[in-house]
Amino acid sequence: MPIDFKNSGERYAQRAKRRKTNIILNTLIVIVIILIILVGSYIFFGGDNNKDQASEVSNAKDTTQSEEVKEPKDKNEKTTDDEKSDDDDSEKDEPIETESDEPNVEKVIKDPSWKPIGTEQASGHQSSYNMGTVDWNEKLSAAAYAVGISVDNMTPWWVEGGSDREKEAILTVSEKVAGSDVYRVYIEWVDGEGWKPTEVKKLIENDKKQ
Repeated sequence: MPIDFKNSGERYAQRAKRRKTNIILNTLIVIVIILIILVGSYIFFGGDNNKDQASEVSNAKDTTQSEEVKEPKDKNEKTTDDEKSDDDDSEKDEPIETESDEPNVEKVIKDPSWKPIGTEQASGHQSSYNMGTVDWNEKLSAAAYAVGISVDNMTPWWVEGGSDREKEAILTVSEKVAGSDVYRVYIEWVDGEGWKPTEVKKLIENDKKQ
């Protein structure tokens, strides 16, 4: 029986073609599956990352806004505290006036802001009650400073020592204008800094006028 080489060759070619087609199809299927896996992974994991990033951005934005809101509040609180502190300091520096039951004394004045007036007595302090001396003039300056008038416009009616004549003095003074208020000024010596007012009494009448 003769062999039909022609038919055999066609069948072989067809089988080879089918195998080639199957290989191509299988390869495409594998590629599609890989692409599906990659896309799915990107959607699943990438979506979570985007959410995390969006959450981080949102949190950062909220934190920034919170800090921006908090900062003006802190500034306002600081300003309020500073104003309160200034008010407290102002109240502490205001003169304190109290009515008095003492004979011939209308009121007593004390001012926390009073300070020593300074001194030219560099070689040491020596209290003097003689007119024209350095210490005498500094006593008058301290009294004028306490009552708020100039030395040139002030009449010293009486100057005497306190319980310690070296470190305490009492001056009765008034303005030179007739009918002016009369004050009794108490001063004390501060080493190296000069005479400092400690108390002023406004008198009802001048008990040192001669």
